[in-house]
Amino acid sequence: MGLPAHTFIERYVTIGACSLLRSCTIEPECIVGQHSILMEGSLMETHSILEAGSVLPPGRRIPTGELWAGNPARFVRTLTHEETLEIPKLAVAINDLSRSHFSEFLPYSTAYLEVEKLKKSFGMSI
Repeated sequence: MGLPAHTFIERYVTIGACSLLRSCTIEPECIVGQHSILMEGSLMETHSILEAGSVLPPGRRIPTGELWAGNPARFVRTLTHEETLEIPKLAVAINDLSRSHFSEFLPYSTAYLEVEKLKKSFGMSI
């Protein structure tokens, strides 16, 4: 029958840039490092971290409170209580930072071109 073709991402999860998630499950309060790959059926349990550039093979599970790294990903160490408390704080901080930069990006349309034309017609600097 095979594995489900769904990717589930819970709350307070931080996913690094250029990461690939393929039909996996990430429980609350996890960190996926940049350029990491989670293959089909893989599972990251609550309060777990996958280091940057790691590959979590199909069907592999990172237990709660553990740090894994490598290709293929392997257990590195158990996280401290203080480290697990920092995971949701990191997710909130990154979300806040992204919201502060949101206005810097152009919309996905050409409406801004019309605004520039109007500004020119009223003699306003662009």
